[in-house]
Amino acid sequence: MDFPQKYAFESTQQVDCAFSQKQATQDQLRFSSKAKRRRIITVVQRQAANVRERKRMFSLNEAFDELRRKVPTFAYEKRLSRIETLRLAIIYISFMMDLLENT
Repeated sequence: MDFPQKYAFESTQQVDCAFSQKQATQDQLRFSSKAKRRRIITVVQRQAANVRERKRMFSLNEAFDELRRKVPTFAYEKRLSRIETLRLAIIYISFMMDLLENT
């Protein structure tokens, strides 16, 4: 006499559940040991990181400002965002390449 299919499916499902619980327990043990090694950042290190980030952002903003000056736009337009600047620069570069190739 054969068991109905739904009973066989439930037993397979229980095995899968037990396997995933065991895997989850192993993952928790592995990640909990990594969490103990978490580095404590001092106030001085955080301040130094903030200074580096401010310098990086200042440099990036200056590069975008310079790119905005190089890309032709109308004088009455508002200041272009970063993504608008990059998109316009891509179009301008491809236009200039086509111009050079057709000359």
